[in-house]
Amino acid sequence: MMISVGVQKLLIVSCLLLGVLSSTRHEYAQGHIRDRDNLESAATIPNETSLTPEFFPSEGSKRTKISYGPFEVPNMNINNGMISHFTLNIDIGCKDCIVTWMQAGLEYPDGSYANANTSLWLHHTVLYNMNNLDTVCGANVQGERFFASGNERMEVDLSNSGTNTAGYFVGANDTIGFLVELMNQAMENQTAVVTITYEYIPGHPTTFNEITPVWLDIGGCSTSEMPAKNETTFQYTSPVWSANVTGRITFEVGHIHDGGTYVQIAENNSTICDSQASYGQTPGYVDPSGSMSMGAGMVSPMSNMGKHISSMSKCTNGQLNLGDELSITAYYNTSEYEAMTNTDGSLSSIMGIALLYLAANETAASTTGATPTTSRAVSSSSTGAAAIVTTGPALVVGVLSGMLALGFA
Repeated sequence: MMISVGVQKLLIVSCLLLGVLSSTRHEYAQGHIRDRDNLESAATIPNETSLTPEFFPSEGSKRTKISYGPFEVPNMNINNGMISHFTLNIDIGCKDCIVTWMQAGLEYPDGSYANANTSLWLHHTVLYNMNNLDTVCGANVQGERFFASGNERMEVDLSNSGTNTAGYFVGANDTIGFLVELMNQAMENQTAVVTITYEYIPGHPTTFNEITPVWLDIGGCSTSEMPAKNETTFQYTSPVWSANVTGRITFEVGHIHDGGTYVQIAENNSTICDSQASYGQTPGYVDPSGSMSMGAGMVSPMSNMGKHISSMSKCTNGQLNLGDELSITAYYNTSEYEAMTNTDGSLSSIMGIALLYLAANETAASTTGATPTTSRAVSSSSTGAAAIVTTGPALVVGVLSGMLALGFA
């Protein structure tokens, strides 16, 4: 029986989606879902708002804010108020374009602001280019992870405010996957809308280099969740990844959970970036009661009680060469900052992630004119490695139960 090309593509997409729905246990940072029973393949209906672009107006740049949802988020007594949604093919406002800037947000259906002070969290969101292999984890992850955000909602400025002629290329036929995990700390269900704002340049200007994203994780290519420790200092170090790409680093930023202080990025055993956490900088990141909604009854004398991570500092320079060894260490101090807790008062797991963006094949001395590349090489150098846990003076090596990432299938 002959099957048309269009039908074949539809079958492939359907199999990928079925793979998502049949997976047993997935983790956020590997493109994985927290709990299969709470996964919803949401019928996201984008609502697009045109905004004024800030960079590269001479290139015809555009900026658009797209709303995804709405998503129904259960109350805190159902699965700790957590729910995950995945959509295989979303609209990001453009195809055949260079994306230079991205930022996620969270709102209510009426457009009002949602955050910790309203008990609704953008726990995580991730975008994947399903047509590319992931730079670090290769086929262990279904698609290339090119954008992510936690509740701190950091902007990802690939062009460094328009000073770098570089961006992430989205091809005309690329399929973009969208994962979001939302958290509700209220006693009643809530409805959320996720927003992502994109700035992009239509087409592919010859003077622009393509960005290669590099995702580093304390769990390597297996898991992103590690046990938290209460009222102490501790840290987790990732497996070492040997670079299979080269380029100038245009943007670096870390991600940790409450209780964390910073993410250190090391290249060849030398620190190239400390991405520092700041807490409670705006009212949205401070609980109205001054203490955490979850884990009610927990008493803490710390002055930072009820404050949540509101930003992570970024770095915008550096050079990566083939064979360079990269690793990250996530530092936590739960004596100074409250760790997240579940509804029953137990500690939630923590994360440590860093995203680096490389202007492919550029050097730190050159910011323009390099030949664009679409290569997405695969490295398995971190496979089988262990996460290193340090608490005070003691060093414990925690061997993970295999490093094979489950991906979507």
